[in-house]
Amino acid sequence: MFRWHEIIDDVMLLLCLLLLCLLALCLLSGCLTATKIHRWESALLGWARKGGPECVESAKVASRYLVTANRTLAGAISALDLATDGEAKKLMQDAAAKCGEVVP
Repeated sequence: MFRWHEIIDDVMLLLCLLLLCLLALCLLSGCLTATKIHRWESALLGWARKGGPECVESAKVASRYLVTANRTLAGAISALDLATDGEAKKLMQDAAAKCGEVVP
């Protein structure tokens, strides 16, 4: 006799392990979280207020990227929808360099 409950248990266990692996990967690679987006947006706003034209333009580019990432995050329905922070980090470092600041 086939034991469906055992198969279902095994599948659920595998799904849970997959989710844990995805979350661990996200933590290790650096996900772009709401907290990080807010912190970086706040920094960009402050830098742009006191920076020169090159700083302001670089801050705008980074800010546009973060706004888009925030919209994507707001619509996320699974861990697979979370973006890494690699591109945002590069844009933040560029803005920080042009504004004479350090990425928070």
